[in-house]
Amino acid sequence: MRERNLMLLHYITGLGILLFGAIHVWTLFFTYPLQETIWETTLRFDSLPYAVLPVYRNILFAASLFGLLLCTTIHAMNGIRAVIAELIGARIRWVEAVLVAVGVFLVVYGTRTILIANNLLV
Repeated sequence: MRERNLMLLHYITGLGILLFGAIHVWTLFFTYPLQETIWETTLRFDSLPYAVLPVYRNILFAASLFGLLLCTTIHAMNGIRAVIAELIGARIRWVEAVLVAVGVFLVVYGTRTILIANNLLV
């Protein structure tokens, strides 16, 4: 891809992070039925294993997590690529290939984690 298109993608994913982050926070605080307070319902772990999983079993929450995962991974990998290109003064193909591989790994592993938390994958 040309540098112009990569930076446009960088800006778009930055806006995606803001959008999906807002949806994520809104879903966390306002769609889960409160028993006492927001803290006592959604953010306290009580030292129990898997105490927070009921919060994650909301499809809108899972979708916002997936959107955040995609946008932050693409944004971070492109940001690292841009910094390395600025420091060296040229684009290096093997660095880009390594960043793509790391990004694919993060997206696959993160997607697996979201699916497991939502009981969609065993």
